[in-house]
Amino acid sequence: MLTHVVMFKLRDRSADHVAHCKQLLDGLPPLIPEIKRFDVGVNVVESPRAYDLVLVSEFDDEHALQRYQVHSRHAEVQAYLRDNADAVAVVDYVD
Repeated sequence: MLTHVVMFKLRDRSADHVAHCKQLLDGLPPLIPEIKRFDVGVNVVESPRAYDLVLVSEFDDEHALQRYQVHSRHAEVQAYLRDNADAVAVVDYVD
């Protein structure tokens, strides 16, 4: 199993915008069969080093992750989040 973790530090940190970004991510699992697990969390503890949103997802292997990454709806959501983030951090690891 491959775990894919992405953290977003958003420019607009308002509750409404963070909720909108979470909603965009939450809409992906029904559309992309490669997703085995998909958890989206919103930060609740303020800190200068904290990120606003985190995605923890699982895929069977790297090939499944690659199919997810090129899926058209994922590409749309990814572009929106990158355009609205000051920083994005990613970790992929095999469990």
